[in-house]
Amino acid sequence: MTIKSRPLGPGSLKIGETGTAQEWAAQLTKCALTPSTDTEDDIDVLSGETLDGDDTTTFTLDGTLLQDYDLESLELYCFDHRGEDVPFVFTPSREGAVQWSGTVRLRPVTVGGDVKKRNTSDFSFPLQGDPTHGEIVAS
Repeated sequence: MTIKSRPLGPGSLKIGETGTAQEWAAQLTKCALTPSTDTEDDIDVLSGETLDGDDTTTFTLDGTLLQDYDLESLELYCFDHRGEDVPFVFTPSREGAVQWSGTVRLRPVTVGGDVKKRNTSDFSFPLQGDPTHGEIVAS
């Protein structure tokens, strides 16, 4: 197999309902769809055999955004929509062929930080269910 590798971006992250989704890409310095797998303990049975523990995988949409302290800022959007389940579409690279989508639960992010610095906020939004992937759709 031939080695393939692409940098992240230029891409897109849209969060919100179709028609009113906000594009976040210009404010993001980092974005990732992150899996986490928990495995239950194995179960030993009298026969000497072992029943493997079940795996449970959950996902979060993680990243870092540039704070801008505007009324249309992403930090204010996260505050105003905290606790809401909203759809997202993540396109890691427009030069690739895959985009990811699903539903995330928004949480508020940090506002402020170091004086006279360009502050950022890290976010981690849990997915509600599994993400899906498909071919990039032009918008």
